Amino acid sequence: MEANENDAELDGAVAFLQGGIRRPTIEAGLRVIEVWEQRLAASESPELLPIAENLAALRTLLLAGDFDPAAVGRLLVALGEQVRAVAASDVGAPVAGRLSQLSTLLTNQGNALVRR
Repeated sequence: MEANENDAELDGAVAFLQGGIRRPTIEAGLRVIEVWEQRLAASESPELLPIAENLAALRTLLLAGDFDPAAVGRLLVALGEQVRAVAASDVGAPVAGRLSQLSTLLTNQGNALVRR
């Protein structure tokens, strides 16, 4: 995967999260989740596989007709922590700034859903 594709996909994930997690935008979010789930799973990287697994769990939760906001929120917070760890590692170094931004957005959106 080329750096430009990764940059574009990271930008898409950040843009989705900046808009907030709302029912009308879930379909777009599912596409972002699926792309990253597949990409990270294909990497076979021990640092990235747990994130792919949590993305699969998130996709499953969101596909449920009436998802539990607190469960989705907890998963987003967990993903935020995982992304933060990758941003601080050698694996995430080339895009650490974007990963840090993504981590913050995941954590903030997750906490907002947990508090609902």
